[in-house]
Amino acid sequence: MRGDANRPRRRSDKRAPAGTKTRATGPFGAKGSIPAPVDESDLSDDDPLHGGPADIHEDIGMPPATLGSNTVVPPLKRPEFRKLLAISITVALGFGMVIPVLPLYAESFGVGLADIGFIQLVFGLTRFSFGLVGGLVVDRYGDRVCTMAGLLIVSVSSYGAGLAASFPQLVVARGVGGMGSALFISGLMNRILRIIEPSAMGSATGAFRASFLVGASAGPLVGGIVAARFGLGAPFIFYATGLLVATAITWYVMKGGILVDDGAKRSPLEALRAARPLLGDRRYIIALLATLVSWWTVAGPAQTVGPVFARAVLRLSSSQIGLAITMLSVGEVLILFVAGRASDRYGRRVVLAPSLAVAAAATAAIGLIDAGSAWAYYPLMMAVGMGIAAVGAASGGLLADAIPRGGSGAAVGVNQMAGDLGYLTSPLTVGTLAERSGFGAAYMAGALPAALVFLASLKLPRRRSG
Repeated sequence: MRGDANRPRRRSDKRAPAGTKTRATGPFGAKGSIPAPVDESDLSDDDPLHGGPADIHEDIGMPPATLGSNTVVPPLKRPEFRKLLAISITVALGFGMVIPVLPLYAESFGVGLADIGFIQLVFGLTRFSFGLVGGLVVDRYGDRVCTMAGLLIVSVSSYGAGLAASFPQLVVARGVGGMGSALFISGLMNRILRIIEPSAMGSATGAFRASFLVGASAGPLVGGIVAARFGLGAPFIFYATGLLVATAITWYVMKGGILVDDGAKRSPLEALRAARPLLGDRRYIIALLATLVSWWTVAGPAQTVGPVFARAVLRLSSSQIGLAITMLSVGEVLILFVAGRASDRYGRRVVLAPSLAVAAAATAAIGLIDAGSAWAYYPLMMAVGMGIAAVGAASGGLLADAIPRGGSGAAVGVNQMAGDLGYLTSPLTVGTLAERSGFGAAYMAGALPAALVFLASLKLPRRRSG
């Protein structure tokens, strides 16, 4: 064993004495300190924080969750992650049941289109307002409690919506549901960040998003059958009951399987102070911007202006417009798993930058086609779907790279708020431009955020594994 004394020492050789507890510093540095600025041009490929393949578990005194020296266990091979997908699919199925029925249900109270849109606005504003609150609840009470509380609140609000006797009651019920949605998303995403290594987070994000798409895609069919048989309020009752099932699943599957202890619970002020250094981390800021771009592109150009443009300019029928919207989801499904694995293996920038470019170019191009080239609408919508899905997978990886392994509910909550901000502001902004300046200008504005974040993503540090 004496020969070992002559070999070069690695960081993984620096072990604490027996009985000494070690803790991860992450991007916050040692307890009570803020790390000095790092020159990204000097970063090596073996830097675990800024992008190298070195096993961060070794440096923080944790056993590496790997199959080999550099092989991280794929998320789908982890029982604790697969169990979380069951929660996602259950919630998404119910969500898909009520969304297509909601306008018709609201209309049954004798209100107009503007009032129907007001319901969605209230839901979105409430969820945006409680995004940070949900994160602080995670930091104070844990992700399991936060996730279960969110599911129960949405369940109660859905029972209230299904049993509403007036339109104002429906609005209030949906608004309360937005609050619960914020808590649920913050809790579940923080748990995923805690059980999946940053080097596998791109794949995990892709799988999680795909599971939600599966549930949401099946939901409208089920919701339509339930509404036809039992009435327009029935899908909300079914959804609420399904959420109670999801709460029971959450109580069971989130009891264990934690790779990283979340440490002492923090007060809101302590949680905000702990997350503050992330505002100086380029990876975190670009992750926020990429999340905003994803929801901006979907909500405004694709889902709000798109159907109107397709009917008025491209002269497409309702079924053809429905097919084009479906192509958006098809593009997402086709690329999610590939983009997630690629961002883990080759780096976030390698996936994020081209994806943003594709999303920007395809969105802008839609505004240039006319009835004579209406066929191009379908592949362009698929390209938009592929672009935003890949952006989501890569931004999920960036989020994991920046946030400490113990998680940060506040940081996750702010990321959720970024997405909600894009979802709320895009329809109004792009829709107003379409009315006043034409569809060409509207689609150019819809593409602008993706183009700007593309330029910012080029400054990300290089990262590759293997």
